[in-house]
Amino acid sequence: MAQYENSSIDKALALIERLSRERRPMNLAEIARAEDMHRSTAFGHLAVLTRHGYVRKDPQDGRYTLGHKIFRVADRITLFATLIHAVRGMVLRASTALGERVYLGTLDGAQVIAIDPERAVDFGQETWMKLPRIDAHACGAGQVLLAYRERAFVQSLYRDHPPAALTSKTPRSLRALFDLSERILVEGYRYEQGEFDAATATLALPVFANPGLSRLALAITGPSNRLSEARAKEALPTLLALASEIGKQMRDPEEGI
Repeated sequence: MAQYENSSIDKALALIERLSRERRPMNLAEIARAEDMHRSTAFGHLAVLTRHGYVRKDPQDGRYTLGHKIFRVADRITLFATLIHAVRGMVLRASTALGERVYLGTLDGAQVIAIDPERAVDFGQETWMKLPRIDAHACGAGQVLLAYRERAFVQSLYRDHPPAALTSKTPRSLRALFDLSERILVEGYRYEQGEFDAATATLALPVFANPGLSRLALAITGPSNRLSEARAKEALPTLLALASEIGKQMRDPEEGI
């Protein structure tokens, strides 16, 4: 199997791991020396990590520590690592039965992180950071997840910029997104064709850990000429049954839900 290299990601992850191991504030010279990295290179990567909240730079002494976001991501990593271990077998069986790869989706800002349980065997921080991300408003999984979020939350995602038009079919306004959400809430699933990519179609539906609340979507994506609307409706019962089983795995027994 081919091994893909990305030196920038490798270096950024090395800096995060260094700060995690040291468990103390470090200045730029210490970090660069520990990682055998040029100071300007370390500074550039740390600046990006700081901007995104994964690293914090103390404004008084200029020393670096792990940022708030790394702990938030770590919680999600633990959740999904546990979930994938529990549901991987049933997802693979559904993929075989449907002849389409089934994947999970979760929101990350205005994008959807796509998780393929077949490939995410060793699920950790590095895997999480390299997972594909898709514009939520333009794909079925994202549209489903947005439909089950509060409108104020969705408005905040697009406050500074309207939904981008990726194809001629992409929803390109909040009004269009909210109208679409109403349809999804009534129908309980979303079939979209050509909204993210003119040649592909997606069937997606929510996974409920608690009634009325969905933070996870289940989806299949394929070429439009293969995943037609009729074919999607044939696949729907299998995905609904799978979503129900995954929802059971996500529930806390102590909540009695």
